[in-house]
Amino acid sequence: MDLQAAFTVASEIVPRSLYPHSYRQVQPPPPGAVRDGRWMAVLELEDQEQRIKTSGGEITIRRDGNGIPVIVADDFPDALYGLGLAQACDRGMQMELTRLVARGQMSEHLPPNENFVAMDRTMRKYDVWGFSCTQAGMLEEDAREEMEAFCRGVNDQFAECPPAEFGLIGYVPEPWTPADCIAIGKIMSIVDMDETQGWIRKVIVQMVQKGVTPAMLREIFIYMTEDPDEEYLKKLRLVKLPDPYVPETVKWAAIPREKTSSHWMIAGTRTATGKAMLCGSPELDSARLPALWQEVLLYVGDFYCMGVYVPGIPLPALGRTNYLSWSATYSCMDVMDYFLEEVRDGKYRRGEEWVPFEVREETIKVKDSEPVTARYYENVHGVLEGEPSEDGCYLCLAISHRDAGALTFAEFSRHYRSRTVEESMDHLARCDALSFNWGLADSAGNIGYQMSGRCPIKPEGWRGVLPLPGWDEAYDWKGFYGPEKNPRLLNPEQGYFGTSNQDLNYLSDVHIQTMPMSDDRATRIAELLAEKDDHSVESLKRMQYNVYSKHAEWTMPLIRHLLPGEGNGKLLRDWDLVYATDSVAASVFENVYFELVKTIFGDYGVGRDVIAYILENSELYYMYYGQFDHVLRREESLWFGGKTRDEVFGEAVARGLAMEAAPFGDTRKVMMKNLVYGDMMPDFNYGPIEIIGCRGTVSQGAIFKAPGDRIGTFSPTIRFISDMSSDKYYSCLAGGPSEKPTSPWYTSGVEGWLAGDYKMVDPESR
Repeated sequence: MDLQAAFTVASEIVPRSLYPHSYRQVQPPPPGAVRDGRWMAVLELEDQEQRIKTSGGEITIRRDGNGIPVIVADDFPDALYGLGLAQACDRGMQMELTRLVARGQMSEHLPPNENFVAMDRTMRKYDVWGFSCTQAGMLEEDAREEMEAFCRGVNDQFAECPPAEFGLIGYVPEPWTPADCIAIGKIMSIVDMDETQGWIRKVIVQMVQKGVTPAMLREIFIYMTEDPDEEYLKKLRLVKLPDPYVPETVKWAAIPREKTSSHWMIAGTRTATGKAMLCGSPELDSARLPALWQEVLLYVGDFYCMGVYVPGIPLPALGRTNYLSWSATYSCMDVMDYFLEEVRDGKYRRGEEWVPFEVREETIKVKDSEPVTARYYENVHGVLEGEPSEDGCYLCLAISHRDAGALTFAEFSRHYRSRTVEESMDHLARCDALSFNWGLADSAGNIGYQMSGRCPIKPEGWRGVLPLPGWDEAYDWKGFYGPEKNPRLLNPEQGYFGTSNQDLNYLSDVHIQTMPMSDDRATRIAELLAEKDDHSVESLKRMQYNVYSKHAEWTMPLIRHLLPGEGNGKLLRDWDLVYATDSVAASVFENVYFELVKTIFGDYGVGRDVIAYILENSELYYMYYGQFDHVLRREESLWFGGKTRDEVFGEAVARGLAMEAAPFGDTRKVMMKNLVYGDMMPDFNYGPIEIIGCRGTVSQGAIFKAPGDRIGTFSPTIRFISDMSSDKYYSCLAGGPSEKPTSPWYTSGVEGWLAGDYKMVDPESR
């Protein structure tokens, strides 16, 4: 049976599985809590509180008025047990799919699909599951106890009432263990974030192979210090790419041989209440259901945590406690590099010697088909791209936090129970498996910023824009910088600070980021924060929906004199630089800007088809557009093909203005599609919705084609505001608490998320 048939012809709940009920004893269900002769799942009692006895006491679970699970316990293991119940009940299928991705077992358990095999190969290459199992054995005692309690909650819930989809595809999950939580935590940093560092470097290799020179690369990547000799470049041009980022079917041009998320913190000196405030808006894919995040309220004695969780991880990525608020964005810390390896007779060169690879063989089981054997060749640097079946040059991928995880879970557990920003910063700095920026505010009035992750120490003069020479140990990583080197800032003098993936090297005395993202959004955030000294929840709500473009602000002076005084030229001349829904001028600007990109890097560079592929088929350009904009800002460039900037810009502007332009909002419509059912069950989807903003606005918005021909987006998946003058926080979620399409909580938050209508979450509701 194929996936569509499986999900459309079956509707019964999967039979109860046989997991042992060693941890909880459920109180007899209250009247009305029995359905079809079985107890309802813990949180399907929409208007009643449920008491659950544990080995150490009792917990209670209910929903608040927004549908958010509220868990009250006497200690943290019991609270985490309740969290496991809540996550498995409301997001069981979501967390199980994520676990299968992390384990590299999609093909084994889901109906046959070549995309699953490709995904499994990638996860096996990273060896996420293998390293997670090792790290699970290294957990500190307290962290292990709490993670095991969480997993017992998940397993008990799946035993009592697993997701209906399990039965539809004949799936019986293995019991959850702490290794599963670590694996999901690792891929949250790797997938579509850290791995983009590998993608852009692979594109750079392809560019060199097609004739782009180091001098041309340095105009794009301004932190590039490499000055390779011709012998190195000859080897790089011969690199075998079994999985090129741009497919070989896309035509490359011959080159002349000359070739996301945001948060901010505000001190009480700049707020109306005199207390610190924090805002967060992690920007990921919002064109999906269920919501990426799950909000849960935990109470342990007098301590509360209003947390925003990734289902499958018992730690809140964003949150608010009695003492502390925090939010995360991607840091762009250098954590991935390629090494260039010379291979002969299946061995790699080290100095004058040829050393055999360590071969890791993985069997990828495929449902209803023959298994696939995958071999991964590893050396002192990392894992080889492809198999060394022929002599030549290959890329070898090095990941700094590949063998990290246990320490991160322990330190993060201590972080969110901290009472001050400074205490929290010390713990977050040691979270070596997560390359993130953390914004913090506490009840005492402190604000702070801390970067986490493990940054490698690279040889002098080689930042990793180009692959490091693997045959020369002088170019090996020299260990890792200590957590004290990670950028941090406590109580900045100006009384505010924000991050949006920008360059933060100035906050450390070592080089941490080689390819940060544009500072357009961070600059706009700082401007808005500086405008007032009486910020309030309402003013911060408006900030989170701000769609004025700093990117357009610096671009327009470069093209304004090239614009005619009529038609689209006049529209663009008169534009207020706001990406409003009804703005035709915003669409005209987009047409012109992308014509600039295609002209400079395509027509005068690697080929228009290549640039079009990168723009249309991934998020890569949207993450790194600031690097390419370095060329647009230059008066003279090797990318201008011997012409002046005005000559090149004039060609692009004319073509861009000639294109049809609709109101911007009309071009930003997408459907929020159910991750499991997709178009098979249209009623389970929501929309179309409008993705507001653009790459350079505070409320970021991007739309692109994702793997499997799925439409992906960058936009705020949750907006979160914490005012430390009270115990409340405010949020709007792109989705709802539940993954069940028939639940009233499935899309209950979408309307508010679209309209900027925040819900208030109040711990007093316990």
